[in-house]
Amino acid sequence: MLNTELEYRERIRKLAVCIVKHYRGKGPDNVKVSLDSPLRITVEIRGTLSNLSEILVHEGAEDKVREYWDVLRPYLEKEFMNEAEKTLGSPFTYTWEVCPSVHGDGHIIITLELQHIHRLD
Repeated sequence: MLNTELEYRERIRKLAVCIVKHYRGKGPDNVKVSLDSPLRITVEIRGTLSNLSEILVHEGAEDKVREYWDVLRPYLEKEFMNEAEKTLGSPFTYTWEVCPSVHGDGHIIITLELQHIHRLD
């Protein structure tokens, strides 16, 4: 049973690392989990884009990277949706975006909207 917000965020972070390792073969450089509100969680993942995707983001072609992720998303959902709902403690919907950074690389931000509040007691 989860006792603290920190443990909850850590479980979400570990799941994100597991998903990235599954499709990329290595984990991301960094995963930051923010509990924005009782029903909204933001997960920022750095170091998950391939070298090609990094170049596309750097050159302003984030739309090409989004197209790639749109193809990959159903596969990842099939593999990890049940585990994600169990980890989050609620069914959820999500949105995601590829964001360029000042360093020329990109990162992914996933926003999760929970259907009900997960209790941290």
